[in-house]
Amino acid sequence: PNSEVFMKIRHVLFAILIALFARGAATAESPAGMVLYFESGGEVYLLLAEHAGSQRGWAAFGGGDREGETMLQTAAHKTHEETRGYFARTDLEAKAKGQKPLMDGSYATYFAQVDFVPAQRVMNNPVPEESDAFDERSTFAWIPYSAVAGYLNDDIERGKKYPINPALLPAGSETGWFWPIWLNNMRKGVVEGSLPWLKK
Repeated sequence: PNSEVFMKIRHVLFAILIALFARGAATAESPAGMVLYFESGGEVYLLLAEHAGSQRGWAAFGGGDREGETMLQTAAHKTHEETRGYFARTDLEAKAKGQKPLMDGSYATYFAQVDFVPAQRVMNNPVPEESDAFDERSTFAWIPYSAVAGYLNDDIERGKKYPINPALLPAGSETGWFWPIWLNNMRKGVVEGSLPWLKK
């Protein structure tokens, strides 16, 4: 009798493990994102935003994919959501179409040159009330690439805080540093020479 109970327990545990594995495989992500920038007066400005309710800090936009999406579609939809819907997915896809993404592990970064718009206008863009996806970021700012570049000469430490000049940040910001994960993406772009404004 004990061996029968033991076998039944084994079968149940095995079924649970298979289910968990299948679920993990189904939700495996191919994350992607996008860096939005404009150029003026010999400087490149990056639209960055602070992660809401988090100590991650400031970064460009991106996240996990939806089923059936290409990497570019993921980058565009996440950027659309995280810019509070200001930038349309179709426009973002068109700007980065045919672009070879910057790969950092499984994370794909695309770049889109956009027209200047006040960061406050993006931050205040009205969003659908029923969606939480549009509230992932809190404050927005155009940060000159020169304020980022100094950190990209050396390897990025994931547990370190890389401060941003407070004069570049809007009132109400809760963090004053770049997210090291994003800096690492950009560092890879510097090493490979694949940041679009460095190719010129």
